[in-house]
Amino acid sequence: MVDWTDDRIAALSDQDLKNLLVNAERKSATEIILQCQAELEKRDAAKPRKAAKPRTEIKEFEHDVSAQLAAVGKEMAEKYDLSEETAKARSADVKGFRAHKLLDSKGYAKLGGMQRDGSVAIERYISYRRGNDTVYLGVFLKKDAPLEDQEFHVIAPGALLNGGKPVAEIRPTATEKQKQPADSGLAFKDLPDAAAAFDAALAKITA
Repeated sequence: MVDWTDDRIAALSDQDLKNLLVNAERKSATEIILQCQAELEKRDAAKPRKAAKPRTEIKEFEHDVSAQLAAVGKEMAEKYDLSEETAKARSADVKGFRAHKLLDSKGYAKLGGMQRDGSVAIERYISYRRGNDTVYLGVFLKKDAPLEDQEFHVIAPGALLNGGKPVAEIRPTATEKQKQPADSGLAFKDLPDAAAAFDAALAKITA
């Protein structure tokens, strides 16, 4: 019978080591199983790890602004009742009503349909729906556009948005399917200004 010392096990190739482990498990050779597992763990730890790819400037911006939009959403949720339960209760007369989740499952702004289908570089947003009305705040960057061209869009029914323009005017590349379900919108260069307009629209929809 072979005397499986630590040195002898360490000298085995990866495949031979795995084969020995299988045989040891079949024979319930506990000591050899532990030696093989220890050597495998040692080899795994010594393997170089693939470094995570650094985020591009645009992805870094998208990540940061998603967190900023989420912070606005959380602030609004403390100010107004934006719960799904209340939205459903106040929308009982709308057939097939589906409440909007304010944020995504990780607590960031949601991924917009235009970014999802690749027609724009960035579309991240937060939104609230009550009845047939939706109030939306998002960041928008056209495909292949420089980062400084980003805009913040607030989209809501005209009755909830002061000075709103047709959605097609602020998003000329959007198809009918891609447009948000509201008839007016505003475009801003700064998030605080957009957040103020979003706040004002939420005040009306939750009144």
